[in-house]
Amino acid sequence: MRYPVTKNTIFLSVLLAAATSCASKKAQDSLIRDCPDEKIINKMPTVQQPGVDKQSNSYFIYKGERRELSEFDINWLEKNCKVKESIVY
Repeated sequence: MRYPVTKNTIFLSVLLAAATSCASKKAQDSLIRDCPDEKIINKMPTVQQPGVDKQSNSYFIYKGERRELSEFDINWLEKNCKVKESIVY
């Protein structure tokens, strides 16, 4: 069974496509685009408990506070920043 293509169908398809593209742009825009002070790479051994998500062993120091890598636009950082890396044991 084929549905007829109407102006409403076309309008709704365009509206849906625009909304999807705006949502992904907003998610990208909400990422931090500023150079952090430092990247900490934690090499200390940890005990992994079953059923508990593994914590990231790297994070940034940004404006004096710990911030997760996922909060930053990594592609932007790679192009625009030279971030000092410190390894802790």
